[in-house]
Amino acid sequence: MLLETPRLILRPWQMTDLEDLYTLAKNPHVGPRAGWRPHQSREESRLILSRMITAPDVFAIVLRQNDKVIGMISAGVDSSRRNLAAKSIGCALNEDYWNHGYMSEAVNRMIQYLFADPGTELIAMDHFTDNPGSRRVIEKNGFQYEGTMRQKFRLFNGEVKDCLCYSLTRAEFEAQTVSKDKD
Repeated sequence: MLLETPRLILRPWQMTDLEDLYTLAKNPHVGPRAGWRPHQSREESRLILSRMITAPDVFAIVLRQNDKVIGMISAGVDSSRRNLAAKSIGCALNEDYWNHGYMSEAVNRMIQYLFADPGTELIAMDHFTDNPGSRRVIEKNGFQYEGTMRQKFRLFNGEVKDCLCYSLTRAEFEAQTVSKDKD
């Protein structure tokens, strides 16, 4: 399955993506913002990559211009809700590519993909309180702030983080799509 945007391709992971994944995942500014420990070795990245290759709806974010993997995006059932029709998006981006609109573009395409399934009623995203970049991506894609879930996540180092929670309903997505079509 390939999901395409003007600048990006979202595609399944491949073992040949190991170096790009390791470069992304070893950065101490990336993993902790997404809730995971920076990778300590290529072997750690290799083990995680082998799991991502077989996982459903886990995509590498690839720059069209040079076929370089610059991030990751995934979707699954929103474990914070008792509603199997609610999905959740998670993502991370190589720090060298922050503030260029790539993640907003990838999230927008993932939203379209998830709502193409008539069984999806709602999509959720959240971010730690100290991650304003993720907040901008989420809000730019039309998600509505629901509230702050205190002490939602315990990091690899024991630190407990609050999360700001957002959602986008199918009706909100459809209204945005109609509004964009009129422009």
